[in-house]
Amino acid sequence: MCGGLDASPRRTPMFGLHPADIGTMLLYLVGITVIGLLASRGVHTLRDFFMGGRKFGKAMMIMHNFGTGTHTDQAVSVAGASYKLGLAGIWYQWLWLFVTPFYWLTSVLFRRMRYLTTSDYFEERFSRGLGMLYCLAGMFFMMIAMGMMLQGTGRTIEAITDHTIPMWLSVAVMTVLFVSYGVAGGLAAAVITDFIQGFFIIIMSFLLLPSSLSEEGKILDLEFL
Repeated sequence: MCGGLDASPRRTPMFGLHPADIGTMLLYLVGITVIGLLASRGVHTLRDFFMGGRKFGKAMMIMHNFGTGTHTDQAVSVAGASYKLGLAGIWYQWLWLFVTPFYWLTSVLFRRMRYLTTSDYFEERFSRGLGMLYCLAGMFFMMIAMGMMLQGTGRTIEAITDHTIPMWLSVAVMTVLFVSYGVAGGLAAAVITDFIQGFFIIIMSFLLLPSSLSEEGKILDLEFL
């Protein structure tokens, strides 16, 4: 107490966040899950589950590839690296630029040959053993990668909520929601949700720049360059 006033810092009521932030996150999680589950209505055969009936157009596939290559942990890793290294921290994400042209080539090749994965191609081109080896290596890598993505997102939520929502809880909720619509809708659910998420990622990335630069006073510096 100081001068009859409470000097303790004030906190916003809901998990340390503004109610609008909580509402936005809940709307996103519930909306993506519902859309993914609705996509399961079009799944009737294994072809529909694994290939989505081959009904996706160019726009859907472009956003699907963009969404697949954009992860929630990337913003955290780049921000952490930039804090330590400065502008060079951007290379934590830009390192993927060198392999991007190969994705353009392999995507067309796999579609023409009606292959779903690189393992299918290795099995057809070389041997079943090599295809199985690639499959096991890919599963091991994806377990680590998905763990890092969930951990990065969970720690971010834990930090912005002032540890009100622990990391394990947010990771558990996200896992249940995303696995639910992924198992139910297959590739169709993944493509549709990636299309929506990719759209928002692009828009919100540009919307974030003016406020971020203004907060740091960088806009005034750029005007004199």
